[in-house]
Amino acid sequence: GEAVRKNISSGEVKAKLTIEADGKVSNVEILDANPKRIFDRATIDALSQWRFEPGAGQQTVEIKLVFRNDE
Repeated sequence: GEAVRKNISSGEVKAKLTIEADGKVSNVEILDANPKRIFDRATIDALSQWRFEPGAGQQTVEIKLVFRNDE
């Protein structure tokens, strides 16, 4: 991917996600990223697959992901 080509091994992404009443993620929005745009696609793809405990209706949460390449 892009991160490998640019030799970027770590970063942070802050995202906002909407969790539906059934626990599925319906919307992922990148709030902030460092470095910019490198991990956006991976973040959206990953968070879209997440499943949460079904709750009392829709909720929005903010989450911070840290990417690290420890090789």
